[in-house]
Amino acid sequence: MPTYDKWHYLQEQCWLLCSLASLLWLSSQRFKKNQNSKLTSWISSLFTLNKVVFVICFGWAFVMAGILNSHEAPLLNQPFALIFDTEKLLTNFYQFIWYFSQLLVYAIIVHGIFLFNRYILIRQLLARYGVLIFVSACLISMVIFTPLFVAIVLTLPVNDLPSYVANLTPGGNQDIINKYNYQFMFLFLSISTPIILAFERQQHHHKLEEVAKQQIRTELKLLQQQINPHFLFNTLNNLYALALTKSEKTPELVLQLADLLRYTVYEGQKPFVPLEKELNYIKNFLELHKIRHANNCRFNLAWPETSHSLSIAPLLLIILIENTIKYGVEHAQENAEITIKLTLNDNVLTLYCENSIPRKSDNDNTGMGLNNLKRRLELLYPEKHTLLVLNQNRLWQTTLSLELSND
Repeated sequence: MPTYDKWHYLQEQCWLLCSLASLLWLSSQRFKKNQNSKLTSWISSLFTLNKVVFVICFGWAFVMAGILNSHEAPLLNQPFALIFDTEKLLTNFYQFIWYFSQLLVYAIIVHGIFLFNRYILIRQLLARYGVLIFVSACLISMVIFTPLFVAIVLTLPVNDLPSYVANLTPGGNQDIINKYNYQFMFLFLSISTPIILAFERQQHHHKLEEVAKQQIRTELKLLQQQINPHFLFNTLNNLYALALTKSEKTPELVLQLADLLRYTVYEGQKPFVPLEKELNYIKNFLELHKIRHANNCRFNLAWPETSHSLSIAPLLLIILIENTIKYGVEHAQENAEITIKLTLNDNVLTLYCENSIPRKSDNDNTGMGLNNLKRRLELLYPEKHTLLVLNQNRLWQTTLSLELSND
């Protein structure tokens, strides 16, 4: 069994405990990044900084009580081996409780110093008044509280020892203003402060991320709500135009429009949908317009080989396609021609739209649809999209590339 005879009670162990606390805290951050399941969320809640420090202090009191309980009058026979005898834990259980209850006072004091440093010195003084006030408050706190805490632990029965025997204080004697007492307090504040600051910074960063995500979700919801009326007006106009022609396909087209609206209402509210569903929606949309404009427009269409594993934000591509039809076909006074091509290279989807510009039309007036699209692209695909718009030789050309992700 290993021994640690050369250990001092509150020096090397302090470094070990702080290192262990840091390790547990870093582990908790990994859990926070993956809180998809209730189990990981529950485990993460156990690793708050306050709870980790409390568990470390409680564990130290338990282990040290077991070590003292493993020897006969250990403080009178120093140095003693740091051995934890589990058999004596049972045979001398009341003695173990006697040691543990007193060492728990040490643990409570240390945890109290930690909480005081975090919530008073750092949050109230450092955050509000700066480093100079914080350092001054730390020095004043050391001067006032160090002898007070040492005086408290000296009243414990375990420290009722002859004056020549080292007691369980950093200084090892009855002198409450011993320099080693102040040294312990200084080391504790020096080590715990950067750990607390790192945790506070990470916590603050996490809160800012949550606020930013909530703002993005709210804005996207508003943008999607703008899409639905826009689409509804266009589709109702299409249906009205088909009814005027008394086409036999009108009932079928009504059902098709219902499917399109159903997709818009239900799938369109989701953050992402399978790419295949979005492409089917666009195909149905274009089939509707091909029937309506069969006599005055030629459609050049190309579709990619879809991948089931890719997903896309719904109702993004339809904005460019709607604009192409609206300004290239519906405003045309003669036969029109539009080109809509979708290609997929690995996970990059490219939509190319081209339409001729009627003489009395101006594609610069694309309304809120294109602005809506640009804003949604900035929110949903930052640094993962390109949108090129060209107006040359009376042709309006738009190219949108999206880097899609898997489901």
